[in-house]
Amino acid sequence: MKPPATKTLWRNATLIAMDDANRSRPFRGDLLIDGAIIAAVGPDLEVPPDARVVDAQTLLITPGFVNAHMHSWESLFRGTSERLPLELWSLETYPVVDAVPVPDRLVYLRTLVAGMDALRGGTTSLLDDVGELPTQSAESLAAVFDAYAELGIRATCTGGIADVAPVDRLPFVDRLLTPDQLTEAREAASTGPYVVERFLRFCRAAFDRHHGREYGRLRFAVAPSAPQRSTDELMTGAARLAQEYGAVLHMHLLETKLQAIVGQQRYDATIVEHLAGLGILDTPNLTLAHGIWLTDNDIELLGSSSASIVHNPLSNLKLGSGVLPWRRLHEEDATVALGTDGTASNDSLRMLEVVKQAALLHTLTDPDPATWPSSDEVLWAATRGGARATGLPDTVGALEPGRVADLVVFDLEATTSFTPAGDTARQLVFSENGSSIAEVWVDGELVVQGGRMTRVDEAAILAEFRTLAAHYCSEGERMREANARLVPLVSEVHRRASQTPWPLKQPDLRTPIPTQHSDWSTP
Repeated sequence: MKPPATKTLWRNATLIAMDDANRSRPFRGDLLIDGAIIAAVGPDLEVPPDARVVDAQTLLITPGFVNAHMHSWESLFRGTSERLPLELWSLETYPVVDAVPVPDRLVYLRTLVAGMDALRGGTTSLLDDVGELPTQSAESLAAVFDAYAELGIRATCTGGIADVAPVDRLPFVDRLLTPDQLTEAREAASTGPYVVERFLRFCRAAFDRHHGREYGRLRFAVAPSAPQRSTDELMTGAARLAQEYGAVLHMHLLETKLQAIVGQQRYDATIVEHLAGLGILDTPNLTLAHGIWLTDNDIELLGSSSASIVHNPLSNLKLGSGVLPWRRLHEEDATVALGTDGTASNDSLRMLEVVKQAALLHTLTDPDPATWPSSDEVLWAATRGGARATGLPDTVGALEPGRVADLVVFDLEATTSFTPAGDTARQLVFSENGSSIAEVWVDGELVVQGGRMTRVDEAAILAEFRTLAAHYCSEGERMREANARLVPLVSEVHRRASQTPWPLKQPDLRTPIPTQHSDWSTP
């Protein structure tokens, strides 16, 4: 049930509105919310007779952060691995083989835990790329939506899939495995053309059941895992479905060099060039996570498209994936958003950590300080860029009349972060770690106060999650033992990929890899 509409006027606050006129320039002003909507922003607003008035002299109010790429399901696997390249990290973290389905109650709890982590750090809207191994069910997806409905956060949740056999997502396998071994690996993947049709039916049912829940606060998105893990039939079918429902189409893109090599082997072109050829770059609401191993032509194609690129600097550092070409993407007017990635590849869903790292990381890639991200740019990516990436460009991401009242209230005197008073926007980027957050509002409702959730019993949730998670994760060693037999092959593939010049020049490396249908999926 939607809470009763109330009016709140914050008087004389410091505002970072992230609107077109002010961007991240702090200014003094009043903020009036009426129910779920921002009604007015400006100096000396008239007080409605039925409004609650807050003296905000010592408060900073910003739009809520938008986490445009995360994986709540990794809440079960937090801290399971050291820093490793993605393909090897996956073998340490995920049940690549012999996966045991997660009980629906545990799915619900792990999503609550992830959402609590996000909300407490000032994230009011997120794109959760949900993965289930061995398969995603209607019941497990419903548990995710139910958790976010309970918390009060704004969320776009995906139905994810990959339909290329795992062995065919790796380069050089035709040189490292015998024909019989390749055949055996492909047959073990339960291939079949029915997978795409079944997935699209699953998505249609999810749209009908979940898209627009909680007065539009919750939405469904279609998510072929990544081009190297997906057939063209899957990607084009998903793109058509997303367009039909006006929904987000979400994919991973060129996170590692190994993936870039696979793409060029398979297509004799870059993955981005192939997506352009399929018409997928023309899909409205296309969101692509990572975008590290891009050529200049790729960047130009992305800049001329409506696609959003989600920068995940912390997970990219942990997994040694590389660095997104921030300045080149901005030069081509590409939309750049920010994401935490998962709670096992980052181990945190705190967006302020991502904001700071995005501002600092690129000082290592170019000696020219003129190319480094500004505080304004990274705050824009964390709000307005994320709004566009999650398909809500005119709904969230700014404090301006008509947008929803998703906002974060910082106490400027609670910690040392804003003391002494300097450039508030820069202090938000470089000094603040979330400890100054006093309140978080979503849809005009107070959902975090004094660091505590207002809608749920955190202690009870965490206690139950610890118990059920410990029982499920007791299977972890068995899982890693099963994955261990894949480590020598993946290690050798990674070694060869690391030593291969990029872009590929050698014609003998451009041997197409056959695409196969499979039930197996990865994040």
